[in-house]
Parts: sequence; structure tokens; C-alpha cells
Amino acid sequence: MDSSFSLRFLEGSLIRYFLYFTFVFQSVCLASSVPVSDVLATVTAADRVLGREDFNYSDYYQIKDFIEGSTVNLLNLEHVRQKFPQPSVPYNRRAQFGTWIDPTHDDSCLNTRDLVLARDSESNVTYKPSGCSVQEGVWEDPYSATTFQSPTELHIDHFVPLKNAYMTGAHSWSAKKRCLYTNYMGNNFHLIAVSSRENMSKGDGSPFKYIPKNEKYVCQYIKQWLQVKIIWSLLLTPKEVDAIQKVSEAHKCNPKQFKMSATDLAAQRRYMYENENYCSHLAN
Repeated sequence: MDSSFSLRFLEGSLIRYFLYFTFVFQSVCLASSVPVSDVLATVTAADRVLGREDFNYSDYYQIKDFIEGSTVNLLNLEHVRQKFPQPSVPYNRRAQFGTWIDPTHDDSCLNTRDLVLARDSESNVTYKPSGCSVQEGVWEDPYSATTFQSPTELHIDHFVPLKNAYMTGAHSWSAKKRCLYTNYMGNNFHLIAVSSRENMSKGDGSPFKYIPKNEKYVCQYIKQWLQVKIIWSLLLTPKEVDAIQKVSEAHKCNPKQFKMSATDLAAQRRYMYENENYCSHLAN
């Protein structure tokens, strides 16, 4: 038996052991009313390595839309002990979210990608002769703290990836609302210009799978993830919540940082309402 086969066999055995142990341990915890924090601790090492998120859970979380004074606490989560809602149609990025559009109310010929590039550049951008796409600029990638000058090295990241959004609530939206989510320009963090390499590493993962390598950005990353979740009323999975808690503790994030003003939240919801026909080319 060659060494590579032995290694694969060992890895497979370890993963099966972890999955079996997790199933047994979770069952015992639920049967004995163990605190949520202890149940969350059962996320397996194998899952952490693979970043797996199958969205097949017996419970889930959502951020409480509760105003304390003038703010919303993004860490104030409601634990819903019901089966995680599943879409009736499997995820298909192109079919369900479309692609970048050239907004009909925009006087330029720039699509959403180039609008974000122009917005996020730290210097005035230059355009290709057509005037419809960005040619050069200066971008500081927050994920890697690396500076780029060519847009060919950048991706526009949906902060909460399209698949995660779909699986945590967007499957119940209209086509127009999903298109708005794809092209949302209501704030400066829903869509951001980042290193293409980092964005490929992130994929469709939640903080359970991916955390930026730029240590100084981690706490802000978690906050912005939660902001997108509450703005769009998206659910959170047990693995996602577990990762957020552990990462926040490991990086000593200030709990006061995880606040969103009620005014800002209302403004985001109002923008969504006022732009419900942003993708006017689509039927409901």
C-alpha cells in the first residue's frame, strides 16, 4: 500500500470519527438541555478544516431586530429551535441572482463592478477609451492589506456571498430583490473591491470557513458580516455563530463595536424599499 493511499485512508477514518462523535455528542446535549454555548462547541475539527456548511440543521439563529436606546446590538441573537428552512429549488447563481447590471437611472455606462471600483479606489480612476470600464486606480485590499493598481487583480466581493444569502433566506425573495442584492450600492460594505486570490479563498464561506489574513480588519469584518445579515434579515447557522463568537474572543474584539445605529438600519431598509425596482428589466 503506497503512502498517499495510507494518508487518504487515515484522513477518511478521522473525518468519519469526527462526524460520528459530533452526532452522538449533539444528541446527548440536546436531550439533557446543555447550554447553547456547549452545544456550539461540538463543531468538529474536520468541519473546520473543510469549511463545510450543508445548511442541514435542527436549529438556527437570527439577529434580534430590537432597538436598545438608539442602537441595535448585532450580537443579540435569537435561538430558534426549529429545522433550518430549506429552499425548494437548488442554488444556481446565474439563474437566481443574475450578474452585474448597468443601472437604468445611472447616467454613465458603468456596470456595478466598475461603479464599485471607482468608489473604492484611493485615487481618481482612469477609464478605458469606451469610458465604460475602469482601467487603473489604487485599491487597498482590506482582506490582505495589499495595494493593487490594476482592476484585473481584483474581484468585487459580495460580503455575505450569494450562496450563503440564498441558503439563509434569499431563496424566498423575488427575482427583483435578489438582483438588487447582487448589485446593492446602498452602503460601502455590501460590495467591496478585494484581492481576487483572497476572494477565491473565501468562496461562498461564512466566518466558519474564512477570516481575512489582515488581523487589523478581523473585528470590522465580523461587524460588517452581521450588518449585512440584519439589513437583509438573513439567518445564521450554528456553525456560523460558533465561529463568530470564537473569532471575536480570539481577536479581543470590543463588544461595543458590534452595534448598528437604529437610524442607519432604517436608512438601509428605506434604500431597499425605494430601489425595489432597481432591476426593472426583471419580472417579480
